[in-house]
Amino acid sequence: MRKANRKQEEQWIDQALAGDTHAFSLLYKRYYQQVYAFCIRMLHGQADPEDTTQQVFLEAWRSLHRFEKRSLFSTWVTRITIHTCLSLLRRNNRLKLHIDISPESAEKETEFVWIEPNQPLDEQLARKDRKKAIYEIIKTLTPKKKTVFILSDMQGMTAPEIARILKIPDATVRTRLFHARREFQDAINRNMHYKELLSA
Repeated sequence: MRKANRKQEEQWIDQALAGDTHAFSLLYKRYYQQVYAFCIRMLHGQADPEDTTQQVFLEAWRSLHRFEKRSLFSTWVTRITIHTCLSLLRRNNRLKLHIDISPESAEKETEFVWIEPNQPLDEQLARKDRKKAIYEIIKTLTPKKKTVFILSDMQGMTAPEIARILKIPDATVRTRLFHARREFQDAINRNMHYKELLSA
């Protein structure tokens, strides 16, 4: 974030802390799409992303006094988003949290880039099928692996950024990402339909 934007953001936070709801609405507008996109990808039909987004910002408003300005507001609100999504998934008993085993390697494998280009109708339909396949595979990942995969390969964050958000070591992020990508690729290799859609 540019220095001027960060300074402006800090002013909004100070004003919001003083009870200015308009200042907080400016923060809401700045980060709404980012939070909503993450909720869609993380929940994928297991809870309403719009309702979840509203819950995230409500919690951010309630907890603003605990925000430490040493980190970016975007980092802090992403952390709230992750916790809110995981809480909903646990409550719905759709997914169970697992403890990651010790890694063999943190080396990168295939990277999957998430893009939103303008395309002709037939390409858009093909892309819709690819998107559906990707979400189906992501649903099979454990929440910890799913979180780093979405933040990295779908939201474009670096390992150090993710480490700051999740408050875990950089090496742990890279390890989870390595396993998530390996499991993602294994799922493609085992399924001919996925292979045809995603191996282009």
